[in-house]
Amino acid sequence: MKTKLIVTSVFIALFALITSSSFSQEKECCKDKSMGNCGDMKSGSEMKSEDGKCCDKHGNAGGDSTVSTGMTCPVSGEAIGEGQGVKFDYYGKTYTFCCEGCEAKFKKEPMNYIKEDINCPVMGDKIESKDVFAMHNGTKYYLCCKNCLKKFESDPEKYINKKN
Repeated sequence: MKTKLIVTSVFIALFALITSSSFSQEKECCKDKSMGNCGDMKSGSEMKSEDGKCCDKHGNAGGDSTVSTGMTCPVSGEAIGEGQGVKFDYYGKTYTFCCEGCEAKFKKEPMNYIKEDINCPVMGDKIESKDVFAMHNGTKYYLCCKNCLKKFESDPEKYINKKN
């Protein structure tokens, strides 16, 4: 009987530890939206931040303090309030993200989040695949062919955010 009691106690203690650790990470995301796990939270749809405001599953504080702009984060799909969000220019268009974590995900694989066609910054042709690309300052830039890749790599600043 003692063995069952001890095993049950250990199981409950481990469950409590795991649960509290998970909740702690959720509070961190509410507090610091720059964390990389911002858009990946899998628990309930609402939690409380340290200041008592409700946060959604992505760590964004809601409530009356934000005015809807109609903008949504291209990565998480979150609504972005007026004067909020993280802006990033890519291929001549400004994208607004709910947090720095979503911006980082976008930079790693932009074509996963861009809904419209994008054109090669060197020749202007439509980019058909993710196969030809260059990394510059932590952002992936797609190009239409290997010749454009060479030109882009020789002077990326000349082509970045060039409007086609």
